[in-house]
Amino acid sequence: MEFPRKAGDWTELDRTVVYNNPWIEVLHSRVLNPNGGEGIYGKVHFKNLAIGILAVNEQEEIYLVGQERFPFDGEYSWEIIEGGGPLNDDPLLSAQRELKEETGLEAGSWQLMQEMHLSNSVSDEVSMCYIAKDLVQKEAEPEESEKLQIKKLPFQEALDMVLAGEIKDSISVAAILHYALLRMKPKA
Repeated sequence: MEFPRKAGDWTELDRTVVYNNPWIEVLHSRVLNPNGGEGIYGKVHFKNLAIGILAVNEQEEIYLVGQERFPFDGEYSWEIIEGGGPLNDDPLLSAQRELKEETGLEAGSWQLMQEMHLSNSVSDEVSMCYIAKDLVQKEAEPEESEKLQIKKLPFQEALDMVLAGEIKDSISVAAILHYALLRMKPKA
């Protein structure tokens, strides 16, 4: 990559890779901001898409996954089904894999609900969220690092958990609120 490099109204003067592993790369850049001032910018580059799945059965119940989250010192988190998918793979295939892996569910119908930038002030992480319906229960295949608890509850209870601040995960909050608004929308 050649420097200086234009990025919209920003100019990146140079870049150093501070840290690199199979999932993320941490970059330190010297920049000129849109007003011409010199500064620094740190960016976390994600090597996978974040995938979220709101699995909804015929009774309008959804599935949540509970697990301890290392970045928050092991705090327990209730979330929709989530995982990662390679940037070059079809995100729907990654969503189908994650749904089966974490819950054992397979879905007969899929709808892309939203694409999000999860923390666009410091990272380039992109999330794709899907609604999965027409669910069939099979055997779960969790990864070795996952110690998951699965619960199925009426959608309104999950929405109440979001409104009460009991669900804090950004993908889950956005997906549950988005689905609540879709349910309110008049059918065409």
